[in-house]
Amino acid sequence: MSENKQKLIEFCKAKGAKIQGIEHLIEYYQKSLGWSEQQAVEYAIKLFEDGTIDSIMVILKEGGNDDDTN
Repeated sequence: MSENKQKLIEFCKAKGAKIQGIEHLIEYYQKSLGWSEQQAVEYAIKLFEDGTIDSIMVILKEGGNDDDTN
């Protein structure tokens, strides 16, 4: 496992984000944008570092879906 992938998993655990959700995000970047896995993982890390993931999680908790898939 790459160092960045491990760092991403650590961010997920620390922030309470679901690893599966972040993996879907990485997959989206790869398929839709043509990014390499490394590019997608690095970008996902930046989303944690700049607070974007925190903001998304707040929105989901306040008014997101209620089927426990977020």
